[in-house]
Amino acid sequence: MLSGKELGRAIEQAIDKKLSIGSAKSKAEIARHFKIKPPSIHDWINKGSISKEKLPELWNYFSDVVGPEHWGLKGYPLTDTCEPATDPIVKNGSIDELYNKASREKKAIIDFVLLEQGQRIPGWVDSDAKAYLDSLEMKIRRWAEQEEDGKKQTKARA
Repeated sequence: MLSGKELGRAIEQAIDKKLSIGSAKSKAEIARHFKIKPPSIHDWINKGSISKEKLPELWNYFSDVVGPEHWGLKGYPLTDTCEPATDPIVKNGSIDELYNKASREKKAIIDFVLLEQGQRIPGWVDSDAKAYLDSLEMKIRRWAEQEEDGKKQTKARA
């Protein structure tokens, strides 16, 4: 993970990319997204200082323009919230049947999702594929947190 001036440069580059593709209109809009004042954005850039609690949101917000490598990460850190499956398909033991019936493409995606750290990454996986998976994991995490907090479920945004 980058820190200090390197993190500040990475934040500045991500902001510039976000503005250039038009998914954000201004730094003020970005500041509003993070519920901070615009001068705090300048502190992020100039000092590379950002609260650790805001990092997952930072990674998610900019995931449409940069991947985890941009932040000096191999992938986005995951929380240790493994829970037993509640889906009836999984409980009935038919997940293997569904996997066997799946197309070659879906099997490749599932295999990639289930890769453990240190295993060889398939050749078809590029930075976009990694960013998509990381973004999905973060959306699901946010969705689960809302559910735990008893908040009304809304469509998760990137």
